[in-house]
Amino acid sequence: MKSSKIVVIDDEKDILEILKYNLEKEKAFVQTFTSGNEALRSIREQTPDLIVCDWMIDDLDGLDICRRLKRDPGSLHIPFVMLTARGDEIDAVTALELGADEYLVKPIRIKELITRLKKVLGRNHPDRPAVDQPETQADVQSDKKLIFKELLVNIDQYKAYAESKSLDLTYSEFKLLQLLISRPGKVYSRNQIIEKLNGMDYFATERSIDVQVVGLRKKLGKYKDYLETVRGVGYRMQE
Repeated sequence: MKSSKIVVIDDEKDILEILKYNLEKEKAFVQTFTSGNEALRSIREQTPDLIVCDWMIDDLDGLDICRRLKRDPGSLHIPFVMLTARGDEIDAVTALELGADEYLVKPIRIKELITRLKKVLGRNHPDRPAVDQPETQADVQSDKKLIFKELLVNIDQYKAYAESKSLDLTYSEFKLLQLLISRPGKVYSRNQIIEKLNGMDYFATERSIDVQVVGLRKKLGKYKDYLETVRGVGYRMQE
């Protein structure tokens, strides 16, 4: 993250100050905006390495900002992270389909946010090291792990793999995958997921569980169908 140029857009000045302070501690160059239109003008004049944007902006909401940037050949490559208090699954799907690289539901811990931003920067700038480098399954054979078909969860290292390729999961997505893989075929309701993961530094509402499932499926790629929705009940990992 050192020397990265980051644009942060939020109409709440307190939030901007907190984010700016913590990002600058990581040696990033930070520009903050309370106006979506002003942010767009600045981004088109001087391309940043990363954009962090709140969903609800007074003059131009986060979806519109994301849509405009992803339709512009000059800015479509800029990684876009959406921050929002909205936890509806349809909102997450909409943002991800528009091209958002991450969709994070508030409240979010600053430590996790910084970790996610570092990983997004690492994916989009290969010359900059990400938080950690992918490992092969052979590297983690001695650690406590769960294996389900082509998926492997390394519990001790908080890492997950698909066919030996490291999956770039949030902390919440990792804990959700760990739970579902631990008992393939068992259906967990949203309340059960929250209860099972309670006390593991896992903060969620029923609606945010749906958002995390959407994000996890996206990152599972061709294995996304392993994570099955049982209509009216909850979620399970297909046997």
